Amino acid sequence: MATHIQSHPPREGWEWLMKGIQLFKKKPGEMFLLGNSYLFVVLLFSLLIPHLGPVLVTLVTPGLGAGIFIAGKVALSGLRATPVLLFAGFLQNDKKHLQPLLVLGAMYSVCFALIKLVAFLALGAEPTQALTPADIEAGKIPEEAMEYMIAYSAIAGVLSVPVLLCFWFAPALIVWHDMSAPKALFASAVASWRNKGAFIIYGMGWLMISLSFSAFIMFVLGAIGIPASILGALNLMTVAVVMAVSLCSFYPSYQAVFEADVVA
Repeated sequence: MATHIQSHPPREGWEWLMKGIQLFKKKPGEMFLLGNSYLFVVLLFSLLIPHLGPVLVTLVTPGLGAGIFIAGKVALSGLRATPVLLFAGFLQNDKKHLQPLLVLGAMYSVCFALIKLVAFLALGAEPTQALTPADIEAGKIPEEAMEYMIAYSAIAGVLSVPVLLCFWFAPALIVWHDMSAPKALFASAVASWRNKGAFIIYGMGWLMISLSFSAFIMFVLGAIGIPASILGALNLMTVAVVMAVSLCSFYPSYQAVFEADVVA
């Protein structure tokens, strides 16, 4: 398989998004189940294993990402994409790629630990105030705490973008190109930089779609008197669908950048 990195104009990012939507339309049930199985695994680790759970999530995220790339390729070929494919990166070829994927996961974990550290150093300690679950559910969060949460999310979000782009193709490069974790990370970073315009359009496209659906549910449907509980359920369903569709676009982005012989 070719390892030459293709460079594309910004409009290619919209093509990745459209191809993800087309793939979802081709196999909506399978891809929805796959996307939400990924979400379930992440939540399961986080909720069932206090403190250590989020660390384990970041450790296995690149490996699960490899499974998403594999599932996209399988679905595009017309075969059945089952949730089991999420773990295919760890299990393929007698677990040949297990170690480099875990090493990549460790690097991923370190990067996000550093992001949290930078946010902490920039903002200081989180304001401490006793809050009950009922207070949080009712939205009774002190203004100071809310401002801290917004600032923390903003800093972490901005710093996360380059990290996510650097790691974007790395799982696929480990599985399909037999690269080591550092080499895959370097190649992924170079590929993302060469296609930064396409990624900007790609990211803006998903943001626009997500906000449009949420705005329609909260403002349009809310204005005609639909109960808040139903609006909340619809919003969650929309998030789940958008997430599943976005995962469908992972493989098309890899295909465009690393498979030189693919006909558009």
